[in-house]
Amino acid sequence: MRKIQLLITFLFLITAIVYAQDKKYISYEVKKNETLKSIASDYNMSTKDLSKLNPGVSRKPVLGTIIIVPNKNFGKVISTTVVNEPKKYIVQPKETLYGISKKFGVSIDQLQNANPTLVNGLKIGMELVIPVVKASVEEVAQNYVTHTVVKDDTVYNLTKRFGVSEADLYALNPKLKEGLKLGMVLKMKPTAVKETSNEPIVEHFKAVSSHVNKASFEENINLNKEINVAIILPYQLNKLNDSILDQNFAKNNLLKIATDFHMGAQLAIDSLKSKGLNVKVTYFDSENSDQKLQSLLAKNQNFSNVDFVIGPLFFDNAHWISKHIKQPVIAPLYSKKQDDVNQQNLIKTAPKSDLNQQKLLAYLEENYAGENVVVVNDGKAETQSQLWQIVNKINGFKNVHNVSVIKPQNGYINRSVFSLKISKTNKNWVIIVSDDNVTTSATINGLKGFSEDVEIDLYALNKGKNFDNIENVFLGKLNFTYPTSEFIDTENEEINYFYNAFYVKNKAYPSKYALRGFDVTYDMLVRYASNNGNLDKGLNAGWSTRVSGIFQYSKNDFGSFDNNGLYIIRYTENLVPIIMP
Repeated sequence: MRKIQLLITFLFLITAIVYAQDKKYISYEVKKNETLKSIASDYNMSTKDLSKLNPGVSRKPVLGTIIIVPNKNFGKVISTTVVNEPKKYIVQPKETLYGISKKFGVSIDQLQNANPTLVNGLKIGMELVIPVVKASVEEVAQNYVTHTVVKDDTVYNLTKRFGVSEADLYALNPKLKEGLKLGMVLKMKPTAVKETSNEPIVEHFKAVSSHVNKASFEENINLNKEINVAIILPYQLNKLNDSILDQNFAKNNLLKIATDFHMGAQLAIDSLKSKGLNVKVTYFDSENSDQKLQSLLAKNQNFSNVDFVIGPLFFDNAHWISKHIKQPVIAPLYSKKQDDVNQQNLIKTAPKSDLNQQKLLAYLEENYAGENVVVVNDGKAETQSQLWQIVNKINGFKNVHNVSVIKPQNGYINRSVFSLKISKTNKNWVIIVSDDNVTTSATINGLKGFSEDVEIDLYALNKGKNFDNIENVFLGKLNFTYPTSEFIDTENEEINYFYNAFYVKNKAYPSKYALRGFDVTYDMLVRYASNNGNLDKGLNAGWSTRVSGIFQYSKNDFGSFDNNGLYIIRYTENLVPIIMP
């Protein structure tokens, strides 16, 4: 019996086909006595090529240095073992082995292997073990450039970004006929056509660095000054086992985020180095641990030898570091806690939470010309303060005519309410003050019933998850307008050039964290280098737009620098955005 149980257990160790990450490079922590030459040998590459991947890293890097190395399983199939619990089934009268195999989608051989007693024949009442065959993952990543649909994606902007036609996109993704859905993984084009340029990578870097600097901030880089930067990210490489590094990478979302940010930051550094900027950067693994941060400070003299620190990735850790060192600390990501936390050397690169409301109201006041205003709210207690702040502010506009408020009655908004509030003769502004899915859908459905000759513009404080299931085509017809701190203009050839440059280097298109890594690193380095090493002066030198982010810094009353940069995005009927910094 024991042997049979072991046999059954063995038979249910099903091999699932899983593809390696579509990233060409992953993070690696240098071990004791390792050199670039020995690491390069392990990865079957030349020391020169590894040095190109890690500019500024010495040939004998310090123990614990974080570098980028090739993903050995890039584009390959990784076989991982998955244990599945067997199903039990009682044989019914008149059933056959063939019928049972069809019923459960397994072969007769699989049934016989899982049930050795079948050699004596199938009998009524017999308990069978039904093999659970795990379906293999679709072979998407191996042969195609893929993209996971995110907020603000439309079929139109995806075709522009990836250089494909709508017809080809629909042909590769038949499910698109059911609509573009958040999280959907799309095949964009065969991998064979990914690289669109044979230019040397340095030319891409020069092009990127010249294309992303359109703003009031004037770039005037001092090439004679060396800049030393520390970048602290939560790679958590202490938790990885070398023998299963790539499998861990597939499972560890935090490691992906850190590696993506690293690749974006490195591209920014390479871009500026191609222009002659002398930058030395050292990457550190925070391990997402307070104890590790304390250790890093002790081992690196509180980072007294660097000009500024980018990271750690999470705001709490960045704030902690800023309290224990004198150098400027750049917090790269937004946190709800940042509005209440200040430190003179802390630079918050993400705008504060109420800036969207301020920016939208300022835009509305500047453009108000007698429109009929309808404000829609979900009626929830936690949104009432914001609702009446907005209503009172609009009532203070010069020559305001009428401001109406619509809230749910008995849990829903009746479409007939919009007929009472929408003007048939005057232009209408409908403003959604809610992130509630039901309220948003009710508003959109309520506006669909009006004829083409009724003028309606739709506004919101952001394009959050409540808009994920709203058709972008209809939003375009309503000239949907909202503020945002990040936006990718796929109409901009320069932005598409950046995507190509990133792909040439990394064999993958940038995630939002890679974009953030590029934008924050590039912007800080340029501001520092353009003002002779005076970062305060650089931060006060005007607004700048990068690949997706916008930066406009000012020092608050507590001494911290806040980013007050936001775009106003307004969609036209053909879904081409009008971008207003």
